[in-house]
Amino acid sequence: MDKQLKLLISLYEEEKARLQKLIDKSLVETEYLMAHYHSQALYQINGRLQTLKNIDDKLFDEKDIRQRRIDSLQKRIETESSDYMKEYYVKDLQRAKEKLEKLNQISRPATHPDNETLLDETLKKLVDKKVKNLKLILKKADNLFISFSYSNRVLKVTLPYVKQHTKKWTLHADNINSFKNLGFNLTETKTKLILTLTGDKEYILNQVKLILSKIVFEIFYFKEFDNESYIEFTEKASR
Repeated sequence: MDKQLKLLISLYEEEKARLQKLIDKSLVETEYLMAHYHSQALYQINGRLQTLKNIDDKLFDEKDIRQRRIDSLQKRIETESSDYMKEYYVKDLQRAKEKLEKLNQISRPATHPDNETLLDETLKKLVDKKVKNLKLILKKADNLFISFSYSNRVLKVTLPYVKQHTKKWTLHADNINSFKNLGFNLTETKTKLILTLTGDKEYILNQVKLILSKIVFEIFYFKEFDNESYIEFTEKASR
């Protein structure tokens, strides 16, 4: 899900910038309560961004600390009047930059192309009616999975056994509300969460990829699915 992860990071960066503008505007207009609300939202966005960036790069936190140190030293150098202290900060800055450069030179583990595109390719095959009975198994041990079906230009995404999952604490009320915020509806029997996506194929595929990214990286903790996640599908017989 490397592409989806980067897309999600990009969307959160945009939201972060938007919230910062709203905070600045509220402060200028002395709307302190609104500034407070926007600051709370920004805090949540920053937390999610940090999680996602750590998924994307395991060294992100360490690099971020080094960069903050560099920024702090540069500000001190600009305002320091003592030549002795300025020289000290310059040397410290050089050391900090060298440490950051070493971290940046450490190569990230490569994502295998097959792992990166298998779900994408299978979803495309589903809407092209080349496969059926597609399931994304999230956690085999808990029978937690999402099924997909496509008919009449409508993609149906279903998370079944909601009652069982809530009884076993696999799903919580917050999880269910988060699914609803993504557009899922809980059936009257409260046994399934169902999302329907309509439109052209490209739009549907882009939407479902984004939604799946949010499910994996926001609603759940992605490491829960280590060695538990895979996909199942049936190839349609060619005529």
